[in-house]
Amino acid sequence: MSNGHKRIPGQFPARPLQVVMGGCSRIGPKERNDDAIAGRIPDNTYEMHVKGVVGCIADGISTGHNSDVAARTSVIQFAQDYYATPESWRIQGCAARLLTALNSWLYSQNATGMPESDGKVTTFTALILRSNTAHVIHIGDTRCMLLRDGEIQTLTEDHNASFMGTGETLTRALGAEPHVRADYIQERFQTGDVFLLTTDGVHGVLTPAQIKAVLNRPLETQAHLEDASRALCDAATEAGSEDNLSALILQVEDIPSETLTEAHQRLTTQTIPPVMKPGNRIDGYVVQEVLHSSTRSHAYRVRRTTDDAICVLKAPSKNFEDSIQYLEGFMLEQWVGRRIDNPQIMKIHDHEETRFLYYIAEWVQGETLRQWMDRSPRPSVADILPILSSLISATRTFHRLGMVHRDLKPENVILAPDGTVKIIDFGSVQVTGFSDLPTANDDVVPEGSLNYIAPEVLTGGAATNLSDLFSIAAMVYEMLAGQVPFALEERVELPSAPFDWSLRPLKSYRPDLPEATGAALARALSHDPGKRPEVMTEFLRSLQDSMNRRTSGDQWTPLIQRGSIDFWRGWAMVSTAAALIMLIALLLH
Repeated sequence: MSNGHKRIPGQFPARPLQVVMGGCSRIGPKERNDDAIAGRIPDNTYEMHVKGVVGCIADGISTGHNSDVAARTSVIQFAQDYYATPESWRIQGCAARLLTALNSWLYSQNATGMPESDGKVTTFTALILRSNTAHVIHIGDTRCMLLRDGEIQTLTEDHNASFMGTGETLTRALGAEPHVRADYIQERFQTGDVFLLTTDGVHGVLTPAQIKAVLNRPLETQAHLEDASRALCDAATEAGSEDNLSALILQVEDIPSETLTEAHQRLTTQTIPPVMKPGNRIDGYVVQEVLHSSTRSHAYRVRRTTDDAICVLKAPSKNFEDSIQYLEGFMLEQWVGRRIDNPQIMKIHDHEETRFLYYIAEWVQGETLRQWMDRSPRPSVADILPILSSLISATRTFHRLGMVHRDLKPENVILAPDGTVKIIDFGSVQVTGFSDLPTANDDVVPEGSLNYIAPEVLTGGAATNLSDLFSIAAMVYEMLAGQVPFALEERVELPSAPFDWSLRPLKSYRPDLPEATGAALARALSHDPGKRPEVMTEFLRSLQDSMNRRTSGDQWTPLIQRGSIDFWRGWAMVSTAAALIMLIALLLH
């Protein structure tokens, strides 16, 4: 690991995934090869672990003037761009974004109507192997097959249909419609599995039994896989194929796995530093102040001797040096902080790896939200809206990268001198895109204050963006009411599913606030995530709107109470003038 940033913390298995790949694409009896194949096996352990192996195949429609360009562009761009996307994105969502971009470009080219641009339509199938899960993204009639224990099965379904006896017609393809519809398939794989991607020039003339006969030959190296791919194309040619012929084979040689002993050795290669005090030195840093010290971790304000820069050094506690779960969480916190580059998120810096386990973060000036709450015991809704808006903006940074914070609380939020919010702790972040990677943190309730963690997380459910919304709403409720909405910190056991999550009305603490404010908070603090606002900005808008509403809207108010003094004064003047006019008219009459 160089400079401490080519490693996903706590999640490297002792034995990484091992895959070999080989393929063949031939023009066949046609004048042009509209097929294309591409693939990549990362050459470093980091990319192999967080991204895995990619194989792609495409078959441009024969009637398209530039379908060969569409096929080549699709496989090359997908294979390249996949490795450029954030590691934290879910594979399904990542593939959907890449296909949407590809489809939009192809469709826009076709829409020009120019001969050099139109006809860019192609089928497409991609296979991503990561950890022990195969992810198949499919559109059209290219295929992905799996050979296991001598038996073959097709994982994809052709997007073809028969119309008026004209034979099979392609119903889905990249570039054919403004919006792409692709199938997504997941399949657990095991050592020895062989995956095969083919175009219809191969599987259109060869039966599964014939394909299996070729693939059941010994496949041990990349050269053998290329030989097998050529053999499939040869067999299809001999069977009378009149199309281009392409096959791409991927064989799993080993899958990631490790024992608890291996995992412990992997996570304890560095020594946890001893507890330090001002004046102590470690690896070119001088401790100036102890910022935090507990049974779980220690944080110090330090000065870097090389340039006098002020930083924060955080180290785990020796109390947890044998806890795989804790060490994984600490190392994941480093990984998150190094990959998020946003002024509202504390930056964790790269530093030279040493024998000690710690990380270096930026020094953030300001006060915690807890300190602000202590000196602002009865704020108005208008007082907290700027804080809430900035906090939502910071939290959405995690969500855009496929992460859920899971431990938002006043102590983890810094109010900078310019009024913006900065989040400073990532020890419980859930990286959604790593759900299929083995980790000791699976199905574990995150460490943090129970007063702010969402009910679905406390009861063992999956965390979502709405879980962070609950935490934010809990802080807003506490800012306004002076009390947490659900006091769980002193409980001996975690609340079970039947726990009473009834919320005490905000009016009981703050009768001066509009009832609409309490209603907005009650919705965001619902035990059922499905009843919360779908997006955080909706919660923000509901609080903004509540400032202009003095009642709940269900109570009737007499008209005379709703009118202004100026209105009634004006009405009295009009009435008096009308009476005088009538009196004069009677006298004249």
